[in-house]
Amino acid sequence: GKIVLPEEVIHYSEWVHVMRNRIASELQTKDISHIRATVHAACHYYKMVHEDAIYDPEVMGGNRTAPGSSLVQAMGAQLIDYSTWYDCCGFGFRHIISEREFTRSFTMDRKIRVAREEAQADVMLGIDTGCITTMDKNQWIGKAHEQAYSMPIMADVQFAALACGADPFKIVQLQWHASPCEELVEKMGISWTDAKKDFEEYLKEVEAGNIEYLYNPELAVSGSTA
Repeated sequence: GKIVLPEEVIHYSEWVHVMRNRIASELQTKDISHIRATVHAACHYYKMVHEDAIYDPEVMGGNRTAPGSSLVQAMGAQLIDYSTWYDCCGFGFRHIISEREFTRSFTMDRKIRVAREEAQADVMLGIDTGCITTMDKNQWIGKAHEQAYSMPIMADVQFAALACGADPFKIVQLQWHASPCEELVEKMGISWTDAKKDFEEYLKEVEAGNIEYLYNPELAVSGSTA
């Protein structure tokens, strides 16, 4: 019953890439063939140690990294290419700290705007929390420059979880996102209103001390050898 840790883990998205067909065939419950999805591959994944990145000839002809994109394909959504696929999300490691306005402008002009105007995407998926946070939290800055573009930004695993019928709040935790996810969730066949109402009731139970653990603590990784 314990988690087995492999000797080497390159990136979590590679595990999802390997498991994508099982996720689609054994867990998926929603038809998402009408969803247009773009993918942002994290720079640190395939630019820094490029020989470690996974490519697949069935994913964009092998011209894009496979993780993230292969999941979209396996689950039947429309994988949409766009001209700034290669560009950084804007985070740029030190840029987010020392040149924050550059980060925000780059995010809006090179990623969000292009995905909306060019790809007409319903969502942009990422495989890294830094990228996702950068594109998710900085969309408000566009309004100050007459670029009122908005797009749901989430991780590939969040998108997969929704397609498998997971609760948008309790499991997927979209309440932490700043980008608008309501329309996407509804388009995927899940009632945002009902899910929000159920979550608010759940929070009341938690506040009252009636905590529901979403995992078995006995399966947690620990240093114990007992």
